Amino acid sequence: MWFPNAEVAVNPALLLLLGVMVGTLSGFFGVGGGFLITGGLLVFGVPPVFAVGTGLALIMGSSIINTLKHRHLGNVDLRLGMLMLIGTVPGVFLAEQLNSTLEEAGIVGPVIRYVYILFLGALGGFIVNDYLKIRRAPKSEGEAISTASLARRVQAMRIPPHSIWLPGKGKIPTYVSLPVSEIESLSVFIPIVVGFGVGFFAGLLGAGGGFLLMPALIFGLGVPTTVAIGTDLFQIIVTGSWGTFIYAMSHNVDAKMAIIMLGAASVGSQLGASATKFVEPARIRILYGITILGGGVAVALEQVSTFSDSVQFLSTVASVVLLGVAGAMCLVIMGMMIKAKRENHDRDLAPADD
Repeated sequence: MWFPNAEVAVNPALLLLLGVMVGTLSGFFGVGGGFLITGGLLVFGVPPVFAVGTGLALIMGSSIINTLKHRHLGNVDLRLGMLMLIGTVPGVFLAEQLNSTLEEAGIVGPVIRYVYILFLGALGGFIVNDYLKIRRAPKSEGEAISTASLARRVQAMRIPPHSIWLPGKGKIPTYVSLPVSEIESLSVFIPIVVGFGVGFFAGLLGAGGGFLLMPALIFGLGVPTTVAIGTDLFQIIVTGSWGTFIYAMSHNVDAKMAIIMLGAASVGSQLGASATKFVEPARIRILYGITILGGGVAVALEQVSTFSDSVQFLSTVASVVLLGVAGAMCLVIMGMMIKAKRENHDRDLAPADD
């Protein structure tokens, strides 16, 4: 199929497959999937600037669909999400200024890739290690995390000023209750700082920031896994919309391509979001950790491919690794969901057989 805006011919079946994978992983992990979309479109021959712009459009649409689904499941903490957005906007702005400085110095590409490798490797390794620690611990449950004591200390932090004066409202305490996230009291400055940090790295790396925010909410604030997923998706709507607007104004978004992938992503979103009801939180986290490590390997291969002409083929290998890991995760998620549903069905029928 010919896409006149991007001036490229792509098999629509491949776009549908990529859309399903992105929707499934986005709904299950609470991430935008920018690294997967861009890598996939580049493999299909889409020009880089259109791969990024069209990918952001898909991130925005997929995140809206998944947020609505998770909102229906009660997994979105709007109050927490709005507080983080206060810090996200200035964080993104500061990152854009830094990127401009790095671009003038001619080192923006390598810096971004090395930071990506560092974060994906460290984050993926930490999540896998957390899972192994919890599995070895006696009487561990699905929501148990190795950083539980840290999360409790963060929640107990008291940061001045403890109240602010607002016209017509008087003194307003700077602490908020987040029942959806199962947090009795939290300083509003903490989620604002978290939002700033995620916004900064999202702007620096050109991603939605979801791959950082979801684990930050779980391991740093002690937010339940499914709520962290839904709230993360709500945050990505804003960053994805802003990025889509910027690229659309430059006519670097292929709407036809985005619509095809979004239709498939809506199907995958239902599967991914629904699977969070049946798969225990610890397994969601370990699968996410493996996916992150796969992404880190892909980015590392991409960076190595720039060293000389003799290793340029590693760029293609990187994209294959990225899509291969994503496809395998989708199959695993589907298999775990089917197994969990079957076990629940057998459990419901068991009393009738006695």
